Amino acid sequence: MATLNTERRAFVQKINRYSSAEIRRQCFQQTNQPATNYQRHTSSCGTLSFQIPPYYNPVVPLDFEEFLMTQFNIADSDLQQDLGDFPDDDLDITFVPRECRTIQPSVPEDGVDLDPHVRDCVQTYTQDWLIVNRRNQGDSGAFGSSALGSKRELCKTLSKQIFESEENGDSSSQEFQDESRPQPILCTVPETATLTSCDFDLRSLQPDSRLESILQPITPEELDRHNEETRRANRPADLFALCPPADEEDAIENRPAPDCPKEHTGHRILIKCQILKFEIEVEPMFASLALYDVKEKKKISENFYCDLNSDQIKAFLRNPNQMAPSSLSRAAIFSITYPSPDIYLVIKIEKVLQQGDIAECAEPYLVMKEIDSAKNKDKIEKLKNQAESFCQRLGKYRMPFAWAYVNIMSIVSTLADKDTMEVENTSAKVNSGDKRVYSHQRRLSEKSALLEEQCNLSNFKTATVTVSSFFKQEGDKLSDEDLLKFLAEIKRSSAPLRRLRSITGLIKTEILAVNESPAFCITPELLPVKPYPENRGRPIKEILEFPSHEVYVPHTTYRNLLYVYPQRLNFANRLASARNITIKIQFMSGEDVSNAMQVLFGKSSTTEFVSETYSAVTYHNKSPDFYEEVKLKLPAKITERHHLLFTFYHISCQQK
Repeated sequence: MATLNTERRAFVQKINRYSSAEIRRQCFQQTNQPATNYQRHTSSCGTLSFQIPPYYNPVVPLDFEEFLMTQFNIADSDLQQDLGDFPDDDLDITFVPRECRTIQPSVPEDGVDLDPHVRDCVQTYTQDWLIVNRRNQGDSGAFGSSALGSKRELCKTLSKQIFESEENGDSSSQEFQDESRPQPILCTVPETATLTSCDFDLRSLQPDSRLESILQPITPEELDRHNEETRRANRPADLFALCPPADEEDAIENRPAPDCPKEHTGHRILIKCQILKFEIEVEPMFASLALYDVKEKKKISENFYCDLNSDQIKAFLRNPNQMAPSSLSRAAIFSITYPSPDIYLVIKIEKVLQQGDIAECAEPYLVMKEIDSAKNKDKIEKLKNQAESFCQRLGKYRMPFAWAYVNIMSIVSTLADKDTMEVENTSAKVNSGDKRVYSHQRRLSEKSALLEEQCNLSNFKTATVTVSSFFKQEGDKLSDEDLLKFLAEIKRSSAPLRRLRSITGLIKTEILAVNESPAFCITPELLPVKPYPENRGRPIKEILEFPSHEVYVPHTTYRNLLYVYPQRLNFANRLASARNITIKIQFMSGEDVSNAMQVLFGKSSTTEFVSETYSAVTYHNKSPDFYEEVKLKLPAKITERHHLLFTFYHISCQQK
């Protein structure tokens, strides 16, 4: 029989002398080191081999979306309903009153029998918001991890957890940096020691706590209740909130609570037109303002029509219609969603049609000066009489006259750190010997690259902009394409200014930022905006924006507008003698003349809505270009009888 000093019994050799903490540390090392078989020698009398598997196959988590799609293919209606239904206790439904900017909401006209689907769509613009909240959404990992403040408070309430690997104060990575380092063992085995004393020191061990009720009978219900109380004891309220927050780039989902949809408004600027005059004042002049983006080659706003004529000059027209307050507006709010140094405010001037082309009609404004008004008194009086005669006969027809531009972003960047100031735009004051204007334009072109960083349309000082001269319109270059080419060349250099003839004049405007809705303001649909005090003269008109890029926001107001832009007409190959061509545009509800609907928006000094409008006339031109903008308020119910009617007329300027 073998003695204890020479060999050990078989069951003793199989006893694992390593603690659970040490085994976990060794497993942790395996994740950072190649697979290794560990073998430890306890004494010369026996050898204990401890091996850790070099690799294990992790369980791949279930792809819930893939599993869900496979279940949808199964013709099980009950299963599909269970997967698609929300728990009743998870939904919280509330109604939030809809905010309305206008005194009355924008709705279709009364007395119209709308189609059911149209009526339902219109109701969505006036009904209160139905908000559906998820009560348990805060328990999700993506939602709870964003609440950093609540997470810090939660961590303060938790007790510190100490693991066996931390009791010695040494991290597992430091203990196992060197693979050849000897591993600690539970006890040493001297050669003369006995079996029991070398394996277990029974006297130094502390007994476990006694289980009082281990042998007592207990019912299954009582056992379940006891287990549930034990699980709930010292349980953290939000366990998943302890997970570290994920990076924004690695986040699986990001679901912030959205606000109620609101009407989109970009950066808003208010432009007040104050003065429009030329060297001589002999006839009515009509201004229209619009924004253009040269880089995108687009018009980014509708037209704003303004009448700055004196009462004496207005009397030439003898307008029998009562003028609506909205058509008397001299201030407009423009919206810019995408600010750019390439945005220009273009001011176009029209006059009443008269005999002669643009150059002939502009000649008196080029040769006569205001300081010589006494010397030219007879000539000015004769021009007034001629203008009054044309206004009486051709008062509803217009002809192009001149235009000017203002670089909006240049004004804003100039006023970034300054108080209210006057900016004089002298870009149109050009003659062949004026080199200072050319250098000024070159300096502006060099700074254009830096303007984008300086554009701050949300808060800039009030600016008074004075345009001191205009470019004469060219009869064969009236389209928006030609205008954008002019602006692009002006932005690059002053070359086009040499070939454009200028007319001395003055238009004075005031530009300021709008952060809140001013009083006495109307929408593009001519609806009053809150607050709207009574007994006010000239309202402020909001101008509809045509963004250069898409704006991905829902529409929250009813808007049913149509814009018509006649481009060009070619009668050159026709035998007809029509040369002073205008287009009458109407929106018809039938074939009869009386079916013209009064849905066209009026311009300046007229009624709110008209039944017809005319394009500007280019004198003695059989292939004219047009720049007219016709704005219509479409009816909510359109039938096959509704159509646009274009009628072409030759306007005789000579009095028969």
